[in-house]
Amino acid sequence: MSYSIRFVTTPEDLANCHDVRIKVFVDEQGYDKTEEIDDIDNECLHWLAVDQDGQAVGTARLFKYSPTTGKIGRVAVLLTTRGSGLGRLLIESIESYVIENTDLKTLALSSQVPRQGFYEKFGYTAEGEVYLDEGQPHIYMTKTLKEVN
Repeated sequence: MSYSIRFVTTPEDLANCHDVRIKVFVDEQGYDKTEEIDDIDNECLHWLAVDQDGQAVGTARLFKYSPTTGKIGRVAVLLTTRGSGLGRLLIESIESYVIENTDLKTLALSSQVPRQGFYEKFGYTAEGEVYLDEGQPHIYMTKTLKEVN
């Protein structure tokens, strides 16, 4: 199956991102629904992955964490689509956007510990100690995209 990734520009696409996140993080992984759509969601840039039938199957977001660092978050791929390379396409889309359209030098993320190896494949490096986020072990990871002058 083929997939496409698009930058979210409509309320409908954002609603589809939220639907994917609810299915993955709340229904599947048991996170608190009231915490899923958080206070920074409206300040984030969002990406939506759709299948060849136009169905939403994945999403991710980017938040300007500091003047030089963007933070990737809420990376979610539906269970039926995992292992297809869709997560890689989402990360590559965000990285390309950041390189081409922003002054951000570094990307950061908070990885669920079991997903750490996925991000390491793209050059993200763990920093600090494992910590709990809503009771789940996470690790902070970063990747330099542009040299700081």
